[in-house]
Amino acid sequence: MSKEQTFCRGDVVLVSFPYVTEPTRTKVRPAVIIQNNVGNRFSPNLIVAAISSQLPRREYPPNLIVRQDSPEAEGTGLDGDSVIQAEVILTVPKTSVVKRLGQFNDVTMRAIDQCVKVSLGL
Repeated sequence: MSKEQTFCRGDVVLVSFPYVTEPTRTKVRPAVIIQNNVGNRFSPNLIVAAISSQLPRREYPPNLIVRQDSPEAEGTGLDGDSVIQAEVILTVPKTSVVKRLGQFNDVTMRAIDQCVKVSLGL
């Protein structure tokens, strides 16, 4: 993506994520930008929460399940049922963003905020 690309809180982006066990290897996967828009504008980095298509067997408080056919998924660009993993928060350089897929609506972002608060004990 262009370095001039602007990013907004709630954007769903494809990011090169490092493997936990092998940080030199990466995998492109979706994430949601949870950083505020001032940081998004001025920082060379973004704070994101991972999104996975591997749904957990049971729901955990720091997770938000987003069904593909639900209002929460509308406009996100996600192509299947997904889980927002607020326990997997990373700071990534903007240059690691491969593509912007879409954006979560304000209602869903408030639910994601709750998951982040639970994950961080806020």
